[in-house]
Amino acid sequence: MKFSPLYLLFAVLFLITACGKDDDASLRPNTDNYLRLKALDVDVLPPFRQVRVLFQATDFDRKGVSGLVAEDFNVFENEHLVDLEGEVRLAPDSIPYQLQTVLVLDISKSVEGFVDQIKEACRALIDQKLENQEIAIYTFDSKVNRILPFTKNKTALYNALDLIPNDGLVGSTNLYEAIIEASEEWTDIYTINTLIDGAMVVFTDGRHNANPSIDLQSALNATEGKKVFVAALNGGDLDEVALKQIARTGDRYFQAEDVASLEKLFTDIQNEILSISQSVYYLYYTSPISDPSPYENSLRLNFDGNENTGQDAFIETSFNSEGFGL
Repeated sequence: MKFSPLYLLFAVLFLITACGKDDDASLRPNTDNYLRLKALDVDVLPPFRQVRVLFQATDFDRKGVSGLVAEDFNVFENEHLVDLEGEVRLAPDSIPYQLQTVLVLDISKSVEGFVDQIKEACRALIDQKLENQEIAIYTFDSKVNRILPFTKNKTALYNALDLIPNDGLVGSTNLYEAIIEASEEWTDIYTINTLIDGAMVVFTDGRHNANPSIDLQSALNATEGKKVFVAALNGGDLDEVALKQIARTGDRYFQAEDVASLEKLFTDIQNEILSISQSVYYLYYTSPISDPSPYENSLRLNFDGNENTGQDAFIETSFNSEGFGL
């Protein structure tokens, strides 16, 4: 039996594709027990010999993991397991935790006719706001306007949305300057004593065209190290390449095919913000060290049964036990 060269080519391509899919599947671990750990802060209370760790837990896809308890972790001090006398505790609600979210809304000429739907999408996000979450609102066309500074007051937020004009809009999009100005609204702080976790939500259906002296790199520099979620409305002028760079990771870029999908889009983004906020943990325990002499001690935190075998599978850090036992 003879086969044509074209038939053989398709057969080979099919086999390569099938093998590739199997390989990709085999690379994905059991994500039910896969945890990434990141230390945010470590400090001590010498009079109580207490060691305190602030850390974040995310899953294989780097999404926040909530609901963990102290029994899920093993704590090693100088390579020795901290036993029951150390009273390892996990207390996520015992540190001042503030969520700050900035809404940055495109109200240029291209969105005229569906501003009400944009406002409804924002209201859906505000409806799900946590008690410790503050929201600020910016709008932009050719200019950037701060409509409302950070507030926890839902009524004030709803009223601010009502102030946004529905018509008479300007056909210019000052996207990058809006991002730069909004990024100055907050500073992330991750310490045992103060925790401020900020994020920006940018809505647009177009590209930056207002000020050629402000470029994409300027916006990226301003948001370096900060969380930016992009809610993009699909259209002929959408600069998807630039917007994905602003979001930096694929799970922070959201695209709606039509204006009717915006409300779900904003709700999904709010859920993602809440998921990240609920993945921060405060762990503390009583060290067995009673020698007040200055000494640098190693500290390791493991998730019991972790399927992750990478460098972010555990936390390795250190603390100084000066003053312990006095």
